[in-house]
Amino acid sequence: HTTERTLARHCQSELGMSFTEWRLRVRYLHSMELLRKGQTVKEVALTLGYNQASPFIAMFKKYSGMTPEQYKNRLL
Repeated sequence: HTTERTLARHCQSELGMSFTEWRLRVRYLHSMELLRKGQTVKEVALTLGYNQASPFIAMFKKYSGMTPEQYKNRLL
């Protein structure tokens, strides 16, 4: 069994970021794929476990510097 603390230390030492930061980055990368496949912003937010679109939009903008809609428009 691995404790939460041990996992957190491994993430920090191996990845150079916290587990929470790693999880958000994985969600961001997955969201880009779902948006490329044509899902709506709301569908992507719900798929990633967000209860509403606004926290997802804020996370996406933090990592990309643009909203998910702006990202989708650039794909066209």
